[in-house]
Amino acid sequence: MYEDWFEDVVLGRSAEYGGVTVTEAHVVGFAGLTGDHHRLHTDAEFAARSRYGQRVVHGFLVLSLSAGLFPMDPEKALAFYGMDRVRFLHPTFIGDTLRCRLTVEATVPKPGGGVVDTAMEMVNQRDQTVVVARLRILVAERPRVAAA
Repeated sequence: MYEDWFEDVVLGRSAEYGGVTVTEAHVVGFAGLTGDHHRLHTDAEFAARSRYGQRVVHGFLVLSLSAGLFPMDPEKALAFYGMDRVRFLHPTFIGDTLRCRLTVEATVPKPGGGVVDTAMEMVNQRDQTVVVARLRILVAERPRVAAA
């Protein structure tokens, strides 16, 4: 999807990428980076008494991990253009393995390429969709070859 030139992107194309197993290091690093030290994420004793019975991985961490799962050719994927309709549907726990599903839903031509509008799902090893979002990536058109 983001490894193709804009004119080669196919509406309805789906692909699955992954996975990544969420570790303690991910959670601790993310809490340190963002300053989000909510006890549900960082305090095992507190989280054990919660409705989940264990620590829950930050939703934004799960969303961020998606970016490293699907290929983005730097010549073709020019810029992150936006994200909409983010929903956190099920909790993710330390030790869960996530994969990313992408489906092209629309393309919007722009000068030099266009925006690829993609449905994204993060799915765990139990085939539960834990996060959904719409991603928009600015993708370049194929370079024109100069006439001789």
